[in-house]
Amino acid sequence: MAEEMVKIGVVAKQLGISIRTIHMYEREGLVLSYKNPAGTRYFTRRDVEWLLVIRAMIKSAISIAGIRRLLALIPCWERMRCAYVEKKECPAILDNELPCWANHANLCWNSGQECRDCPVYEMRFSISTMKSHLDIRMKPEFSEPSLAS
Repeated sequence: MAEEMVKIGVVAKQLGISIRTIHMYEREGLVLSYKNPAGTRYFTRRDVEWLLVIRAMIKSAISIAGIRRLLALIPCWERMRCAYVEKKECPAILDNELPCWANHANLCWNSGQECRDCPVYEMRFSISTMKSHLDIRMKPEFSEPSLAS
């Protein structure tokens, strides 16, 4: 059975954000939508879950550029049998500003592979727990200045 698709306007209303915000997330490489021939965007339940994760990360002070950078760290070359002989030739490694699905220089784009169905794209959920995996300690927002004697 095919997964239910929901129009972008319905998703925006569910999440309490504007359609333009979702368009911006897509433009920034954070999310991929399905588009019909007329260009109407549709999302799955899983996409809506991902949009909620994006919203939570933004509310926890991670910028859109920061989220995009975290997504770019997903090691697609380890998950996929890549045609690049050496990592130094791989656009996903050379351009660490974009996740592989937003990098149009990747060979996957030329092969016709659908990024939405790629296991690397599914790994996007792992970045929301990256802090705990890496045991990153956040600096206190405000620290007491030390008094020199």
